[in-house]
Amino acid sequence: MSDIRSTEVLTVRDAGHDEYWLRDRIYDDPSILGLGDLQAVMKERIQAQGGRLDILLKDPADDSMYEVEIQLGATDETHIVRTIEYWDNEKRKWPNRSHTAVLVAEVITNRFFNVVHLLSQAVPIIGIQVTIIKIGEATGLHFTKVIDSYQEPEDEEPSSQTYTEKHWIDNYPEVLECVKWYRELLRTNYPEVGIRYFENYISLTVGGIARVWVNRRKNGRALFEIKCVSENIDQVVEALDKEGISYGTRSNKNITFNVNLQQLNEKKLLHTLIAKMISGAPNQTSVS
Repeated sequence: MSDIRSTEVLTVRDAGHDEYWLRDRIYDDPSILGLGDLQAVMKERIQAQGGRLDILLKDPADDSMYEVEIQLGATDETHIVRTIEYWDNEKRKWPNRSHTAVLVAEVITNRFFNVVHLLSQAVPIIGIQVTIIKIGEATGLHFTKVIDSYQEPEDEEPSSQTYTEKHWIDNYPEVLECVKWYRELLRTNYPEVGIRYFENYISLTVGGIARVWVNRRKNGRALFEIKCVSENIDQVVEALDKEGISYGTRSNKNITFNVNLQQLNEKKLLHTLIAKMISGAPNQTSVS
């Protein structure tokens, strides 16, 4: 039988360290958070309204930003509010980039889960629990993502409540205009483009399969998520890079970008190209 050693779970302070030590470990190697190959941008970033953001990280693949706040012990209201406030501050500075609030704590409480549930459509927020594990004389940091407000849409979206276009006309008319604009663009390539309304997002279907999801954002902006045919993704990314458009990816297969109606019109040729690649339509358009 193999020699399996027992482990001991310690708090950061029990191990003889403090919050600044933990901050520096994350800053020196952001990959330990388990959020991908992120790069450190700045630590102790001063905020205009006061306070300092513990760590600002960036994904070099799409320039998306991660605002990281660190707390020893259990999450409390002060740190939850601070995390969201700092996320909002950075989002205002870089409005064309994707931003995610991250709270790293030793204990993620039910209060945090409740807040994330309430804000899940307005604030993309991740909760990561950190512990120090001791095996013999060796110790190591262990990070576990316990909650992520983003839920990747499925091809078929179950819903217990039916919403109609009126819900969006009454509450989010500017986002609805963006959806209609994209639906008309899709119709130039595909004869049937279905539309389904949900409380916080709208999906567009091509050939009976959901290919586009549009989530509401503030100030009339819409967060698009588009599922392209896998062999076309590289071409879509190349076109977005060429146009200098800030975008993100989900599970390395879906493309996301945050726009308003004016920006859609300004880049119509680009989106025409993307539309052709959603369901394998032949590429006959180039961006110039």
